[in-house]
Amino acid sequence: MMVMKIFWVIPFLVVLALPAAAENPTPIGVWLHPDKRIEIEIAPCGERLCAKIVWLKRPNGDNGQALADAKNKDPALRARPLVGLNVLQGLRAVGENEWEDGEIYNPDDGVNYRTRMSIESNGNLRVRAFVLVPMLGQTLIWTPVQ
Repeated sequence: MMVMKIFWVIPFLVVLALPAAAENPTPIGVWLHPDKRIEIEIAPCGERLCAKIVWLKRPNGDNGQALADAKNKDPALRARPLVGLNVLQGLRAVGENEWEDGEIYNPDDGVNYRTRMSIESNGNLRVRAFVLVPMLGQTLIWTPVQ
């Protein structure tokens, strides 16, 4: 009899927890870049957020070797593999579903950009990468990886 009660209570508790999770979306997790060739995992780094590349659609070049950070401005860093590369750091929460004061690295051009991000009502992540001021930048919409 007690076992039957537990089986009814557990699903009820799970249903109660779902709305709470929906009210507090988080960027922590794995996200698909809009070009669908990169997945990035966002995780806490102390009080801030950081992220690394965890998947590439084409992880190897034509020579069969793992793709590297070939366009990095620092020649000493150009041999680093892209998978596992830290590309986002320093984002701090500034409001409900908003983070800023971060920096994002674009291995396609080897440049670090200032960044801010927010979670949209549909659950997608809006990432703004810019130089100097947000007006001088580009917005990307990342989707969660299921």
